[in-house]
Amino acid sequence: MLRTDASSGRNQPITCLTDSFELLAPSLLAALVVTQAVGGQEEIVLDERLVGVGAAIAAVRLRAPLIVAIVAAALATAVARLL
Repeated sequence: MLRTDASSGRNQPITCLTDSFELLAPSLLAALVVTQAVGGQEEIVLDERLVGVGAAIAAVRLRAPLIVAIVAAALATAVARLL
């Protein structure tokens, strides 16, 4: 199937499948992070790891580089475990 590109008026292949695959990687990564952060043996565990996830989320929201978000998460988790 083809669709008409609004800007050029040419026929282009439908990219809805490609667009769906672009969303697959971030959603799988988010599911992995949640599973690792709150997953225990057979129950949900709320512990210091959530502090690290929160620090990483805050760093990302502040548009910090990825390495800064990772270091912030590690430091926040370590400090929470010390307390």
